[in-house]
Amino acid sequence: MSEGFSFGRNWDRYVLEHFSEERVETSKRQLLEFLGVSIEGKSFLDIGCGSGIHSLAAHRAGAARIVSVDVDPFSVRAARTVREKAGSPPSWEVYEGSVLDLNFMSRIEPAEIVYSWGVLHHTGNLWEAMGNAAGKVLPGGLFHIAIYEKTAESPYWTDVKRRYNSASPARRRLMEWSYVYRTFLRTKSPAYLLRNLRYIRDYRKLRGMAFWTDVRDWLGGWPYEPATAEEVTGFCEGSLGFSTRKVKTGEANIEYLFSRGTQAGRGGHEGK
Repeated sequence: MSEGFSFGRNWDRYVLEHFSEERVETSKRQLLEFLGVSIEGKSFLDIGCGSGIHSLAAHRAGAARIVSVDVDPFSVRAARTVREKAGSPPSWEVYEGSVLDLNFMSRIEPAEIVYSWGVLHHTGNLWEAMGNAAGKVLPGGLFHIAIYEKTAESPYWTDVKRRYNSASPARRRLMEWSYVYRTFLRTKSPAYLLRNLRYIRDYRKLRGMAFWTDVRDWLGGWPYEPATAEEVTGFCEGSLGFSTRKVKTGEANIEYLFSRGTQAGRGGHEGK
């Protein structure tokens, strides 16, 4: 049996092969657009930091303090490499640890913005992870997360992810190409194919990511615990006492912005 998929190795490879200032600027722009506020002078906690590019985006946007954490040592290495590219600013720290480890989390200072994009559904306990992460949001602060959407196809993807994780490297490459062909290249019409080829070409404009990095991330992402928007907003509002400011549907992930301890009205639900 093959070794299970490592998010960290994937992100380490991303930093080596794809890191660029253009991608950092894209990440910064999209982060600020979704938050809808300046983060200059604010504290920023990145839970499941992966490559570290979004922590760097927060640094470039003027965050006063950045803490990046990840459970995967290869992700920690990638984030520290990105931090070094930024000149190793003393206001930015990178730690290895799990959001499910209460002892570890107790040593992490709360922040005005807590960010965890596409991470909490891979911990093995989505709701505990979400509660622990939300517990680090300062009063009046923001909680920005993205969670895989639960759909009728979720059981199918659960099976695909299990098979990918147990597959040999060669079998994984075959599954990656099969996924790309079936999802993006199988001809429905010339216009459909052209649109998807442009999408792949311009993929770096989406949060500064890389197409094949995200293909591997999607297929290999395990544990896998998707949730509906109603489940996530209901938990964050009812159990955690947050207010929903924004919900944005996307491709597989739903992006959320919650606020803590404010009387702000509930935001709208926007489509991508």
